[in-house]
Amino acid sequence: MGDYDDLSTARLTWLVLDRLVPDGEEDKARAALIARDPELKNLVELGVITQDQAIATLRARELRHRDPDESVIWIRQPVAVCAALVFLLFLVVSILG
Repeated sequence: MGDYDDLSTARLTWLVLDRLVPDGEEDKARAALIARDPELKNLVELGVITQDQAIATLRARELRHRDPDESVIWIRQPVAVCAALVFLLFLVVSILG
């Protein structure tokens, strides 16, 4: 793949978090991505967190890479409410019609 410093942050994030980096280049790509986040870079350099923990932190920040239970839970309640309202509307129309 080559030089990860030339890639945009969005593209590099996509490559690393979607695990699309060629074999043998994972560490280089991860390090390039972590280097773009000053806070994570500092924590990794100080040994407070590992590179894997830094990538997990980046993954948690990205909505599409979060645990599905956490990222779509907000949609379950509105869907149930809408379904109940449609059912009630159907009942009202059936009784009045």
